[in-house]
Amino acid sequence: MRLAMIAAASLIGLAAAADEHGTPTIAQMGFLTGDWVETRNGFTTEEHWVGPVGGVMAGIAITHSDKAGKKTRIEFMSIVERDGTLVFIARPDGQDGGEFTLKTSDNGIATFENAAHDFPQRITYEIAGDDLDTLKARIEGTVNGKERAMDWTYSRVAPPAR
Repeated sequence: MRLAMIAAASLIGLAAAADEHGTPTIAQMGFLTGDWVETRNGFTTEEHWVGPVGGVMAGIAITHSDKAGKKTRIEFMSIVERDGTLVFIARPDGQDGGEFTLKTSDNGIATFENAAHDFPQRITYEIAGDDLDTLKARIEGTVNGKERAMDWTYSRVAPPAR
């Protein structure tokens, strides 16, 4: 039942992509809400998103490994409404926040950009899957003049049975 409610809320978020003036709203990011996981090459990355509420989405990404000696990485994220657009703020491993402004959004896909940031310069999220149970994330940009990208394909984590 909860999974159906999350899928319905995601669809509402997709439909509410902008207000009547075409201004992006935090409601369009509702497709991120929930718990997501990807396991690949001995590493597990989880993203947990709450909201949208009060003009904010809040998220945390945790990457851990079953390999000895590998450090667990934590990134705090938020998306806020600011100056008529949406801003993605990333704070990886205790660093200062990098801010990325919404560049494009359409029906469950959003790309944020900051050309002045070291890496990445672009962050994209896209909801996919027949039941909206897949979340694709991509960071990309240039490092020392060379194009670089990293991709994640998350599966929705089913809530525990009650």
